[in-house]
Amino acid sequence: MTDPTPFKVTETLETPNPLAYKYVLNQAVIDNGMKTFSSARQAEAFPFARAVFALGHVQNVFLKDNFVSVTFEPNDNFELLVESVDQVIEDELSFYVNDADEDSDRNPLLEKLDEMEFSSLSDLEKTEVIDALLDESIRPALAQDGGGVNVLEVEGNIVRIQYQGACGGCPSSQTGTLRAIQRILSSTLKEELMVVSGGQ
Repeated sequence: MTDPTPFKVTETLETPNPLAYKYVLNQAVIDNGMKTFSSARQAEAFPFARAVFALGHVQNVFLKDNFVSVTFEPNDNFELLVESVDQVIEDELSFYVNDADEDSDRNPLLEKLDEMEFSSLSDLEKTEVIDALLDESIRPALAQDGGGVNVLEVEGNIVRIQYQGACGGCPSSQTGTLRAIQRILSSTLKEELMVVSGGQ
């Protein structure tokens, strides 16, 4: 049996968040969906993320498709940290098998969207519909900048979201991105929907 192809960083990109960098890899890092680590404690069982947090001054590690994004805390060794992650990727990164089946073909819920009365759905069903809609309309663009968004819950007309990866702490995530999500959900599902960020 041949050894798997080692991970290499093909490109290191700045993101709209000045404290986050996107590391584009030579191959996919995760089998489906995404994975985010917001603390060293969350990363304890995952050697790569644990090694990144061990560098210090790290806020978040985010994996999706063929990239890893890392959000740093403000510090005096910023450039050195950005370069150090490259080495950690080559030394520690391994393919991640995600438990959650978050990525698939077009969600059947969206196929039935025209037939549904969104207002009559339960909060859990509304969450599933909104999550599916964000998969198509918002997440691909956020992934280009090394980030993502998670739907935490829907309660009545309130949609609570959480930014992931480079989007956490990015100034535009609280303004332009939030307005874009609000506009898409209001025009597609229900005008009265209000989107609020539940934090990073």
